[in-house]
Amino acid sequence: MANDSDMKSLMTLSSKSEASSAPLSRAKWRNVPLHERCALSDMVKIKEAFQDAYRNKFLPNEFRDLLRTLLNVEYDDEEYKILFLKINTNRNGEIEWDELVSHLLLGYFGNDPENQRESLQLPIMGLPTIMRSMHRQTISRICFCPDVAKNRTTDPMQGAYITASRDGMINWWTLDMNLLRTAYSSSPHLKVRTTWVTDMVCMPDVNIVVTSSTERDLRFYDCTAKTFTLKIVITSWEYMICAMYYHFHKDENENCILVCGDVGGYVRVLLFSPIKRGPFRNQPGRALTQLRHVDLQRRPHLLPELRLVEGPRAHREWVRQVSFYASLHCVVSCATCPDSLLMCDLAGSKTHNMFRVDKGVQCFVFDEDAHILVTGGPDCTVRVWNPFVPAKPSAVFHGHHAGVTAIVLQNAGQTVYSLSRDRVIKVWDVQGQNCVQTYIDVPPQVGERTPISAVYNPVTRELILAAVKIAVLVLDEQLNPQHTDGFTHSRAVAKVLYNPLFKVVITCGMDSIIINWDPVTGKRNMMVRDAHTRLLHGELIPVEITAACFDPGNQLLVTGARNGTLKVWNFNTGLCLRCMSIEHMCEVTNCFWVEGRIMAVGWNRHVTEFEEGGAGGGGGGGAAERGKAWETRHTDDVLAAAARSPLTLATATYNSELILWKLETGQPYRQFSCTEPMLRIKMTYTKRTTSPPTAAAGSQHRASAIHRPSAVGRESVDCAAAVQKARARRVSRVALPAAAQRVRKLAAHAMIFLPTRPCAMHVASLMVALENGQVQCWSDHPAGGYQGSFQAVHTAGDYVSAFATDIANDYLFTGTTVGYVKVWLMTNYLRNEEVHVNMPKLRMTFPFLWRDRIEGRAKRCVREQPLPLLLNSYRAHLRCVTTLAYLDDLRLLLSGSSDYSVRVWRLTGEYLHTLGSFVPLDLTATRFPPDVKKVASFTTFKVWRGGEVSRYVPGRAVVDALRDITALELRTRTFGAPAPEPLLGRYLAPPARPEPQLPPTLDDSLPTIPLYTHLRMASTQPVRRPPTPELVRATRLRRAPPARKPHFRAAEPE
Repeated sequence: MANDSDMKSLMTLSSKSEASSAPLSRAKWRNVPLHERCALSDMVKIKEAFQDAYRNKFLPNEFRDLLRTLLNVEYDDEEYKILFLKINTNRNGEIEWDELVSHLLLGYFGNDPENQRESLQLPIMGLPTIMRSMHRQTISRICFCPDVAKNRTTDPMQGAYITASRDGMINWWTLDMNLLRTAYSSSPHLKVRTTWVTDMVCMPDVNIVVTSSTERDLRFYDCTAKTFTLKIVITSWEYMICAMYYHFHKDENENCILVCGDVGGYVRVLLFSPIKRGPFRNQPGRALTQLRHVDLQRRPHLLPELRLVEGPRAHREWVRQVSFYASLHCVVSCATCPDSLLMCDLAGSKTHNMFRVDKGVQCFVFDEDAHILVTGGPDCTVRVWNPFVPAKPSAVFHGHHAGVTAIVLQNAGQTVYSLSRDRVIKVWDVQGQNCVQTYIDVPPQVGERTPISAVYNPVTRELILAAVKIAVLVLDEQLNPQHTDGFTHSRAVAKVLYNPLFKVVITCGMDSIIINWDPVTGKRNMMVRDAHTRLLHGELIPVEITAACFDPGNQLLVTGARNGTLKVWNFNTGLCLRCMSIEHMCEVTNCFWVEGRIMAVGWNRHVTEFEEGGAGGGGGGGAAERGKAWETRHTDDVLAAAARSPLTLATATYNSELILWKLETGQPYRQFSCTEPMLRIKMTYTKRTTSPPTAAAGSQHRASAIHRPSAVGRESVDCAAAVQKARARRVSRVALPAAAQRVRKLAAHAMIFLPTRPCAMHVASLMVALENGQVQCWSDHPAGGYQGSFQAVHTAGDYVSAFATDIANDYLFTGTTVGYVKVWLMTNYLRNEEVHVNMPKLRMTFPFLWRDRIEGRAKRCVREQPLPLLLNSYRAHLRCVTTLAYLDDLRLLLSGSSDYSVRVWRLTGEYLHTLGSFVPLDLTATRFPPDVKKVASFTTFKVWRGGEVSRYVPGRAVVDALRDITALELRTRTFGAPAPEPLLGRYLAPPARPEPQLPPTLDDSLPTIPLYTHLRMASTQPVRRPPTPELVRATRLRRAPPARKPHFRAAEPE
């Protein structure tokens, strides 16, 4: 019987439905979930009924009458059968009170929104990106400087990251962390030794970078037009400033605020107006302004644009961090002392909240919209506060082993990321108040013994850590609806199964997660994490699930993993009932559950059999049960297998071996080679030893398993004649060259039986997919064999990786490694009988069969292949299709892929939904997969649109475009609306005079004026006359008149 605590929790959960079952509405409720109709008073009555029942149990009819009497709930026969099987987890035909309580609890937890929003993958995935810091010293501060628009708005995707090291070196980085430029911050009073820069902050609206140093000064640098000019220096502060924060308002009339905290515990605020850059505007004759802290206090006329606001001492220790709470107009500061965090307004009169922690606060962050304040300190604790209630934190998170140095908020403060000094990042769920992830993969070269500075970009969701080196982490990467509909698992999908009894879909992934789905609503009913694990260095590591199947009654699930373990599950409750193993670290490629036995095959090259009623280790981590091994006939790893109960089990290997086994006796009766399907391979049998062989003996046994039989009693056989007769039966007598004989044989990757077909010699009931793209058809009859093959792909290098079929075996669904799904008609293919095919009916179902003006590749590849008929072909995924499942009652096809998704398709090929997607499921509306539609072909789009194409179709009636013309329009020869006045338009009117533009105002107070762009001007070099071309020069010389001889020149002698 359930204890009182379980009863109290169940009554608390069911109290929400008490009002819905009031006596005023006693109408019959039909086929409703049981947990929605059980109120507190109803639970008490049901418990009393169980106590009064015989042996405190109810039979099916008795429990149905109880529900009809107490809860006024009526179920159909089929619905009640499913309900009874879900409650009766012991499968003994009787319901106990504990089973009913467990079923109701699962129903309440299934309706919990927190259960539905549980993520499959961890928030931080993969390793961080490590890069050089380009600094000589350790980085003391990293910040983001956004670009400010004219309306004073910022965009997190426009800007640059700025890093500052202790020696004053400042680097600018792009959003992709590419170095842009470098500058240096140094004191103008020190010529030899340098100072230690303690903090840096950027003021993007006025293009100023502020640095503080151990010289107790503040330096304001002008960064306009990629310059780095020192504008203002404020020296002689009472204490060294070690923390700064800058805030500016969108309204230009509001003052900008620079908050400074020093090592003495004081918090000071500098205010200035951003109009015309305030105190940082260029002034004639003064390029550098130098003043002391005392001058700001006593002689404000020296710099009237900058106003200093000081208050009493806020903390007794160093100020670790400062910020500004804009909605409350408060300054927030923290320190590692009992007076840990102070929140007060600038005047110190309206708000003055002191948050006290014994060991102080090292860092904090807040969300102004959600009003959540989160702090972390040297006591290794993360606290969540209400900013208006400083007396006690709302939640306290323990788990760090070092002081917390940085905190990041996500999802309106519902997710907290905390970084400690030992480079461990913990992810906390505020609503569930638990630790979601502990990330320890930040390498020590980032900063093992130095403080790490961090900055977070909320748009890119990148957390950048900077110290000795720079590390970039992505925190809970968000999905782009333009690229994907979401994912079903966090790793590749290994198996998709449909349970016709409970009408649910079970998906198993390489992330070692089993999920129970409702195919109609797309809701996640149940999820099992870490279904298979192995112990490595004292830690349980998830193991990939590689195979799964249901029992013959469709009530239990068996899964196989990569480490050789098998487990039996109640997939409605997530309870592990049994644990088995075929061999340590030997992958299970297929598993089958026939009457009374569970069989598994894998990389151990033989079939392992388990009894159905065996008692394995269960879910408690006990020793796994070892099975009985069949005879080892294969010489390579088994990649594909299929069972046809109660007759045949077929197994195929990587080296093309195909063996048919009798399920009843476990004896092989036929062996083939998929590479040479017409080759006859004689089966030989040996007597097996009773004791299990050792490792050495096992190799000898495998070597002697295939040996030449004894020739006793066969002396009369002529060996030469037998060899000649065997050669005559071969298909080809051409001897292959030695190079061709060494070519690897074709591997079999998928296999399926068509169980409705008879076991006849000339009827193909076994389909085997090879890596050359062909699907071979075999008969499992002892006298059968290879019946034929067909090409199932239309892309080079592609092959079939998954099979599925319907109950009647009319269709064969194939999924390929490229991502295509094809549907083949099997009713008239290799059945050894004439079957009529209704082509008009098929064309109504499959628009792919409609005639195309230009045929696609899928149709062109089957022109010379009349059978089987290709009914459909479309691109379903961008990656390999790993598994397929067909729902006969809903006429839906589920395809699982290595792209982490399970997609729902209609039989016609139209896309509906992705299980686990953020898009709500609607079985009546079709869509396009966002990732595939970017590369889909014309044929795929035709299938997705249901056959509709945007082109001219011969035979379609032409729409009369003049049918709306009236008789008046025909008589007056005017069509449409009259032309607007004036008829000639306004082209003759003079254009409007443009508004006068004010002349640009240039600031000529500095020796140089920064120009952002200018007109292209001619070069100032003198223009040289180009040389005369040779052809032009020759023409000029030829056309030139003869020169006159001077009269004073004597005649030349002849």
